[in-house]
Amino acid sequence: AAAAAAFAPTPRGSAPRAPRRATADVESCLREEFPEFAALAFQNEELWKGLKDDAGYTVLAPNGDAFANLDDKVRNQLQDPRNGEVVEQLGAFHVISDPVTAEQLYESSGVVTVGGRIEVGRSVVGGFFGVGGKEDGGVTINGAKIVSSREFGECVVHEMDGFCSPSTLFRYLDQLRLPGTS
Repeated sequence: AAAAAAFAPTPRGSAPRAPRRATADVESCLREEFPEFAALAFQNEELWKGLKDDAGYTVLAPNGDAFANLDDKVRNQLQDPRNGEVVEQLGAFHVISDPVTAEQLYESSGVVTVGGRIEVGRSVVGGFFGVGGKEDGGVTINGAKIVSSREFGECVVHEMDGFCSPSTLFRYLDQLRLPGTS
């Protein structure tokens, strides 16, 4: 009887209820392990509504050190509600609409995020000004290195040691402020 109920057709006029378990696990992971990023990323509600558990997606989550390396001024600007549009765009550059593993990224030269295309490279150790170093098997996305990865169903969360969004995006913080306002 329980098996029959599991395969019962959906009544007309009602949509099937897709399990949101992976997304709940991803959200929990981001809130617990990457709270600074979660506070920014979850401001973009439309971004999260468009992601699907069954198809999977990838989150490139900057870790606490990435936020600690930002200037105090930039951290304050990211929390300012007047910079909401820039913060939403920043979050969009950290989400890929498909599940992508570190190995798949290693073999690519770029990836299309919700925010746009960003470069993917291989991390190098040693050398002098980028010359003479050796690949260490790691992946960099727009200069930020993947530190670790976690999978939740079809969804992937990569811990990043920096921001994947274009650095020029930070220039737009406070652009809408009127002269003389703080």
